[in-house]
Formats: sequence, structure tokens, C-alpha cells
Amino acid sequence: FFDVPFPKQWYQRRVRGTVEIVRLLHLRHISRTDHPLTWGEKKKGSFPWSTVFLEMVHRKRRLKVIEEMESPRIFKTHAYYNECKFLSAENNCKIIYVYRDPKDVVCSLFDHASLIGRKHVVGDDIQEFAKQFAQRKEVSRNEGGPGDWVEQNEGYMSNPSNYNILFIKYEDLKAKTGEIVSKINNFMGYPTLTKDEEDQVVEASSFERMKIMHNELAGKTVGKTGNYKSHLSQESIEALNQNVLELMNKIDDSQFNIGVYLHQ
Repeated sequence: FFDVPFPKQWYQRRVRGTVEIVRLLHLRHISRTDHPLTWGEKKKGSFPWSTVFLEMVHRKRRLKVIEEMESPRIFKTHAYYNECKFLSAENNCKIIYVYRDPKDVVCSLFDHASLIGRKHVVGDDIQEFAKQFAQRKEVSRNEGGPGDWVEQNEGYMSNPSNYNILFIKYEDLKAKTGEIVSKINNFMGYPTLTKDEEDQVVEASSFERMKIMHNELAGKTVGKTGNYKSHLSQESIEALNQNVLELMNKIDDSQFNIGVYLHQ
């Protein structure tokens, strides 16, 4: 399973992130008598508590790392579509792609860079960063930047190689977590969840629970939808909405409904 969001299109760090949900669902599948809140104590140290973030592995070693992992395998990546050529239809790889309003992405990136000491990537002025992001001139990924929002989303949403992809809108993951949990569970091919099981996974992947399980979440906040309204100028909002329009012209938006980002 590959979890592929554009940087900061998922929750701040792994708050109800799709990787965490996938791991919880797998554990539920192999140990259906346990409540998920006990899985951390019983299963920590075994799959799937360890996942691979591909950007942390040298390009020349990635395929070897993948081949050496025990199946089933979970990976996280911000890779562009054309960088995933090693994913073939024959290997039964499943991709979960998360997409998000670029205006909130900009705010989340700006905040995150400040928290981890990478302010040099985004600068000191969020309006200037939003302008550069909208012009698709932001710092390249090789220099620690996020890359091109339009290009990355277009690649996966066009899906010319016909990979097996489940698309999840960030805003739905936040507003309808239980529904998305069941959708991911079905995509993974696991038995249908009962309502209690669905609720347990939602609870186990909640922000408060994740803060207990992952020390790096201490002090972090849940990514909010529409947070940009408190941070971006009208000029920045209009510039980023042009990115939305540009992407809409490149894809069939009937499946993704990113047009709503123009009116939220």
C-alpha cells in the first residue's frame, strides 16, 4: 500500500492520517478479538508499526528496501506520479492518494516549516510564500520545498498507467472519518467493518490517541479545513484559486470535485 499526499495534504503529522488508519485496519484484520486501543501494546515492534517513508531512502536502494520487506507492505511518499514507475499493475500495489485545498496546504506548509526549523524554505511572509506557491515557483523539493501542487495532483488524477488508486479528499477525511475508514477498509480487501469496529478505528486514530502513541505530535494541532481564511489575503486566495482552475482544466473533475475549493 502506498499513501501518497502532496506535502501537508494530510493531517498535521499523522493525525488520523491514512497510513495510521491502514495500520489499524490491518491489525484489526489479523487480531479481530482485540480492541484497537490495545494494539499498540500488543503489536508494537511488528508489522505494521514500522512503515517506510520512501524519501528517507536513497533512490538507488528503494527497490531493494521494498523487496526485502515482509508482505503486506506499507509505504509513505510525496513522490510525483512519474516517479512511481516501479509500481506495475502486475504487483497488485494499491495507492491511497490524499488531496486538499491548496490554500490550506500553503498555511499548513508555512506553519510546519516554522515548527521544524525550516523557515528558510518558506520565508517569513506567508503572503509572499503563497504568491510563489501559486506561481509554481516555490523552492524545489531537492532544496526542501514541497514541489508543484498542480503537477503532482494532475499526475495521479489523470492516472495514465491505470494504477489502482483510492482518492481521498482531505476535507472528507476530516469531516466523515468513519465513512472514509470503511472506504479504506474495503479498498484493502478486508471484511466489512461493523459500526462498532469503525468507531473503534476512528477513536484509535484520533488526535489525542496519536499524541500518546507518537511523541513528535506533542504540541501539534489538528489541521483545520478553511484555516486559510484567518491567514491569507484576498489576493493570495485568488492566486491560489487559479491553481485550482488550472488543475480542473487538466482533469475530469467529476470524480474529484475540487471545484468546491473555489467557493469554500
